Amino acid sequence: AWLFVPSAILLGALHGLEPGHSKTMMAAFIVAIRGTMTQAILLGLSATLSHTAVVWLVALAGLYFGRNWQAEATEPYFQVASAVLIIAVAVWMLWRTWRDQHEHDHHHDHGHDEPQRIVTGHGVLRVEIFETNAPPRFRLIAE
Repeated sequence: AWLFVPSAILLGALHGLEPGHSKTMMAAFIVAIRGTMTQAILLGLSATLSHTAVVWLVALAGLYFGRNWQAEATEPYFQVASAVLIIAVAVWMLWRTWRDQHEHDHHHDHGHDEPQRIVTGHGVLRVEIFETNAPPRFRLIAE
């Protein structure tokens, strides 16, 4: 029972990587660039259609390949595969956390402090990233 909470956290993190979960970021980008209503509607329609198409493809593939499938015979293999996947994601997340906390100082230039400019078609956005002894913070400024 003590594995339920960590498993739920890991599955939630993995679920966030699945198709359709970048809609919020795209919507925020449209707001940031002061996009038009048409752009927002097209974004919503494309996200809805792509998400629905993926669900239909998965369902149809399941119907096609599942005709002669013996669930009792394959269930143990799926359990092992899902356990390996969850453990692999957990190890990867722990490694990234450890690596980020133990980075060494380096002296070559990455251009961290130089703002980047994005031409949106409706103007220019300046993106600044601050990484001084803290998690990265971002600033988005319309020019």
